[in-house]
Amino acid sequence: MKSILTFFLMLILGISTYAQNQNKKMSIMKVEKPILIINDTIIGSIDLLNKISSDKVVGLNIFKERKLGSTYLFIENEKNAGIIIADINHEFKLKSQKELNAFFGLDVENDIYVNGYLIENKNQNISSESIVGIELIKADNFRLEKPALNIKIE
Repeated sequence: MKSILTFFLMLILGISTYAQNQNKKMSIMKVEKPILIINDTIIGSIDLLNKISSDKVVGLNIFKERKLGSTYLFIENEKNAGIIIADINHEFKLKSQKELNAFFGLDVENDIYVNGYLIENKNQNISSESIVGIELIKADNFRLEKPALNIKIE
């Protein structure tokens, strides 16, 4: 009788501890990479530096605490990995903000965000090689007055 009671108690404890875990996925912290700004006009990922030869890189400035913009969409964007500003003599495949907005049927002057940060300079282009995802964020009159695009760069 004692062994049945012990078995039943262990079974109940095992089931109840498993029932407490509603989120069965493991949360893995992802390391953010800094954003690369090339010749003050192109926004891209740091991986672009690996794709070009080092003799085409004229200069690099690393800003550990600087953000892409002062406005961000998501609270997790409050911390960032910094910015690298580079002078590079190389041609990159680009998408302008107007092209991206027009492709998604938005007004060409709508705001575009990169990794959650507002691109304040409308003349900056985005490297098409760096884009890993595009999210259309609808206007909710709380966060956004007009729909906007959030370009994911890694």
